[in-house]
Amino acid sequence: MPSQQPAAAQRRPSRRRVLRTSVAAGAVGVTGASTIVSAAAPAARTARDSGRRGSSGVRLRWLGIAGWELTFDGHRLLIDPYLTRQRYTGPDGKADLTRKLEVNHRIIDRVLGEHLAGAPEFVLLTHGHWDHLADVPHLLDHPAWRDKEINVLGTETHLHLLTAMGVPGKGRKHRPVLVSGGEVLRYPLQPSGKRSRADYTVEVVRSLHSQLGGYGFDPYGTLTAPPSRPRTLGDLVEGGTLGYQVTVGDRLSVMFLSGTANFAAREVSGATPDVLVLGSSGHAAVHDYFERAVSALGRPRVVVPSHHDDMVTALDDPAVHDTVNRRVVDQLQQVVGSDGRVVDPRHLEQFEL
Repeated sequence: MPSQQPAAAQRRPSRRRVLRTSVAAGAVGVTGASTIVSAAAPAARTARDSGRRGSSGVRLRWLGIAGWELTFDGHRLLIDPYLTRQRYTGPDGKADLTRKLEVNHRIIDRVLGEHLAGAPEFVLLTHGHWDHLADVPHLLDHPAWRDKEINVLGTETHLHLLTAMGVPGKGRKHRPVLVSGGEVLRYPLQPSGKRSRADYTVEVVRSLHSQLGGYGFDPYGTLTAPPSRPRTLGDLVEGGTLGYQVTVGDRLSVMFLSGTANFAAREVSGATPDVLVLGSSGHAAVHDYFERAVSALGRPRVVVPSHHDDMVTALDDPAVHDTVNRRVVDQLQQVVGSDGRVVDPRHLEQFEL
C-alpha cells in the first residue's frame, strides 16, 4: 500500500553516525512556492547558520506524490519519478492491488517536454511500490532519455523489479546500481590516479516504510531474483525502503526521507541537513513522527512535505493543487516553530532553496 491514504482536499539497526555536518544554508530563501512562515532562525542557533548568503542555485520541483527533481549547476537528480497517477481503489474506496498497472504516456510526454529539460544523472528509488517505481522503465525508454547514461539506485528487490520490466533494455546505457544504505557516492567519478573535488555526493540511508492503521502496509515483500513481468499494483512490492542525502559541494545538503512517513532514527543520527524533504501522510502508527524526525536531523532550516496529495488527479489538471492535505503543512510548521520554515510546494513549480 502507498505511504499515504487519499488526502481530503484542504482549501486553506546500526548505531553509526551518518554524514558529515552540513554546510550552512544561511538565510535560506524560497521562491516560487508559498511558505507558511518565513522567520529567520536566531543568528547563533548553530554554526551552519552563519555560512552561505544569497542564492544557492539549488532548486526543487515537486512531481507529485513522492516524486522530486533536484537541479543545480546543470546537474539533475530525480527521486521516485512517478507521473501516471492511476486510480488504485475499488468501488468500496479501499486499495485494490489487483488493478492492472497503467502508464499515462501523454502526461509523461508533457512533463518531460515542458518541465524536465534534460535527462537526470541519477534516479533515486525509495522503495518498490507502484507510486514510486512503476513509471521508471517507461521514463528510461522515452526518446528524450533512452540514449543517455542514467544511474538508477535501489535495493536488490527494486533492481529485480526493474529487470522484470525490461531495464536497462537492449542497447541502453542506463546503469542499475545496487545500494542498501551507508554508501557515499560522488559525482563525477574519481579520475584514475588523480584527486579531484566532487560536484556533489549522494549518501544512501537505510529507512522504513510508513505504518498505517493496524501497524502494517501492503504490498510488502522482498525478491532475490527477477519475477515475472509485473502486471498489477500488488506485483510491485516494497523491497526495503531508502532515504538519500544529496550534498552540493560546500553549499547545501538536502535529505530526502520523502517516499514514506517513517524513518530509522539511528541511521540518521548526527546528520544535520539544511533542507529536509519529509514524507507527511500515512503515519498513524508511528510515534511522534514529525517531532522525532525534525529533532533527529538537527532541526533543519527548511522542511518540505512530500507524499501528501490525492495521488490520482492528473498533473495537468488545475485542480491537482487543491488535493493537497495542507493540515500536514500546518502541523509541520507547529513542530518547526520559529527555528525554520515550511514550504507548501505546488505541483511542477520549481523553487529555489
